[in-house]
Amino acid sequence: MATAQKFALARVQEISDHQTDAAAASLANLNRELHEQEERLMLLFKYRSEYNERLHRAAADGLDGAAMRNYHDFLQRLESAIMQQHARVVEARTRAEHGRLEWQNRRRKSMAFDSLSKRFELKTLRDEAVREQKTQDALAQRGARGHAKNSR
Repeated sequence: MATAQKFALARVQEISDHQTDAAAASLANLNRELHEQEERLMLLFKYRSEYNERLHRAAADGLDGAAMRNYHDFLQRLESAIMQQHARVVEARTRAEHGRLEWQNRRRKSMAFDSLSKRFELKTLRDEAVREQKTQDALAQRGARGHAKNSR
């Protein structure tokens, strides 16, 4: 019966460990995606800053109305792209946070199964040691009885 319990526990632990590994891999992908989305947003911020500098230099050099409108139209489109990218970053951050919580829950369960497995193993070893000691005591007692019979 003990081996059946150990086998069942080992299989559950194996499944739990596999789920934890899968959650960790998923979290790594979610974190990579978040990093990529944040880099894209930073690139858009940098581009906006550079384009604003170009607008100021062009305005200082003298800019006609059509060119000024083109700069402002482009900056509006760039601002819209920044807002959309920011929304993507927020979504990616939310997915990464959910992935982190999922991984933590899976890991906690896996660690609990590991703890149960170790306790079971220790109990099995203690029980085996007690049985071995009883066997040794019984053999010693028989030997003492046999020795007492032979000395009479």
